[in-house]
Amino acid sequence: MTSAAYLSLVATPTIAHAQSDDGTSSKSEAKKADAKSDSAAPGDIVVTGVNAPTTSSTGLPLKFMETPQSVTIIDQKRIQDYALTNIKDLVDQVVGVNVQREETDRTQFDARGFDVTNFQIDGIGLPLIGNLYYGDTDSFLYDRIDIIRGANGLTTGIGNPSATINYVRKRPLDGFHVNASVYGGSWNKWRAEADVSVPLNDKLAVRLIGAHEESDSYLDNYHVNRDVYGIVMAGKITPDLTLTVGYDRQENDDKGATWGSLTLLYSDGTKIPYKRSDNPAPSWAQWNTREQQAYTELAYKTGDWTMKGVFTFRRYQDVPIINYQYGFPDKETGTGYYGDIAKFKTDDKRYLYDLVANGTVHVLGGDHKLVLGASYAHDRTKQWQALGNSDIVSNSYYEYPDFNDPDRFQFAEPAFGAYNLAQNAEAKLLRLYAASQIHFTSRLKAVVGASWTKYDAPGTNYGATLSTKATKFNPYAGVLYDITPFLTAYVSYTTIFNPQTEQKIDHTQLAPLKGTNMEAGLKANIFDKRLYATATVFKTKEKGLATYIGSEVDPVYGNFYYYEGQNIRSQGVEAEVAGHITPNWALSGGYTRIWLKNLTTDSHGRTFIPRQTFKASTTYTIPDLHNFSIGTQMRWQSRIYSNVTSFTPPVTISQHSYAIVDLMAGVDILQNLRATVNVRNVTNKLFYTSLAYGDSALALYGAGRNVTGSLSYRF
Repeated sequence: MTSAAYLSLVATPTIAHAQSDDGTSSKSEAKKADAKSDSAAPGDIVVTGVNAPTTSSTGLPLKFMETPQSVTIIDQKRIQDYALTNIKDLVDQVVGVNVQREETDRTQFDARGFDVTNFQIDGIGLPLIGNLYYGDTDSFLYDRIDIIRGANGLTTGIGNPSATINYVRKRPLDGFHVNASVYGGSWNKWRAEADVSVPLNDKLAVRLIGAHEESDSYLDNYHVNRDVYGIVMAGKITPDLTLTVGYDRQENDDKGATWGSLTLLYSDGTKIPYKRSDNPAPSWAQWNTREQQAYTELAYKTGDWTMKGVFTFRRYQDVPIINYQYGFPDKETGTGYYGDIAKFKTDDKRYLYDLVANGTVHVLGGDHKLVLGASYAHDRTKQWQALGNSDIVSNSYYEYPDFNDPDRFQFAEPAFGAYNLAQNAEAKLLRLYAASQIHFTSRLKAVVGASWTKYDAPGTNYGATLSTKATKFNPYAGVLYDITPFLTAYVSYTTIFNPQTEQKIDHTQLAPLKGTNMEAGLKANIFDKRLYATATVFKTKEKGLATYIGSEVDPVYGNFYYYEGQNIRSQGVEAEVAGHITPNWALSGGYTRIWLKNLTTDSHGRTFIPRQTFKASTTYTIPDLHNFSIGTQMRWQSRIYSNVTSFTPPVTISQHSYAIVDLMAGVDILQNLRATVNVRNVTNKLFYTSLAYGDSALALYGAGRNVTGSLSYRF
């Protein structure tokens, strides 16, 4: 990934209240949900989400058994038990979703063979453009994370049929609530966090959230300093009219940040030996980011209907100073290794407006859920680039004098030229959508809907002219049949539409991605609805997916990477369970198997994505021993590989199948005070975090064994 593909847009609109089953905002429901997930006694039976509404896939307040797609929820108890304080660590544990840590500060997620581009907050959002995720979002602002795999075009209008990751915000509660924790661990990690909800009167409540974290890393010279804080106020203007306003902010100051990763091969095609801690970034490299969001929601309930208007303003800014390393050094002389040095400034402002009506209609002798919505999003992005221009740098390129030197990655920070405006782009998205849950009989239901999208994205991007104008109608249909009171079969279908920012060799923009997605499966609630299980088959075809082809040197912007649209087919099976086997024994996990084929080249597609994954977590609690809990979580993936075509014949780099196992133990020291210890990667497995850079043969090693301890007070 180079200058020309540096920025992507992160969509994070939001609303602030909990939702009851009929879609209404309710502080009392939020309090009940929080009491279950955040402060429940370990012996309580809480299957988060099985009976809670999940609205990301269709916009309707549907429960697990009513949603014709695969759903996973990581609740507050799981987050706290296993110290999942950032989104990347959290998503690592989600069935069917892979985290591609290509660099220290940029990440891709994929599911079912395709990039995850949809990140929502409380069910409202737009996909990422460019498919990159910047920094490391802290999970402390959120009560839980919902992941819906498969189709997502109904309410976003655009996006891949991979998964939708929906952050569900913490909201003000009716009663006084305190949650405070301190952490300490490996690599000089320390963290403090506090979450306080205060009812100001019987109509108004406020919630304050803050966290600070500092840590070195298993990677040399890499250091993270993160501040997170937010405020949410909610109150009733009238008994039926509720106003919610909020603001949150996150700042990441990262030192020793990578742009690219370790080059894996010498010029003769043999593998370069590295230590796990090797970091290709010079010590002066940094990637500081700041994200701010301000939002307001006005919700009105009348009878069976709720109408909501939400406005969100989001601003993303960063000021990285980074060096992209590349080349295949000579094993004997140490020559042939280079760096592309640049500074950037990014200012991305996004305005989102959403209006939705949700309720029940009574026709043909039955009650049917209906949602009608309209939204408009306007994004403005500017990015400036300054190239290194000191005596040792020519046109931003630094040639390393000797790759065999132990300090090969360290050199003095060069002088830089003036900033030039490299990207000046807009994106406008208007969408209208409707969906309904129709009850044909007591057993047979259908979820049908459609969205109409108008997309306009003019501008310039690193010398290329952007001009995407498109309208698209996306139908969605799902049918569910209750075979028994605890077993439901379902099937769903939707079309795919997703604009792309990648450019062809002639510097023109690729056409939007199009395709179809089908899914069918069985869902079951067993053990008196304590345990949820699902089995799914799916098939997706995408036409025109941006696929990396090669690069050339641009005299102004550095390396230019070009792509072509290719046709990809993904099909697979998935199985998942979540809930409690007994009141004190929790279990969750699942297995995914996919088959990917590049139909354009008649070859295996996207081989950096594992074809098989298995993830599981289990926790057992003994209430009589001060709620002593012990648990483990693990993730396994099959072999991945990439063919490096710069060599003749091509050289294959691979990561063999591996498993990462984590352990956890916790106990109540005093009333409301709990101690927890987590040990991650207990076997100290050595593995690559991603091979997504493919032909460039770049990768980083993952973290080794590490320990985190915490003390948490909840009242």
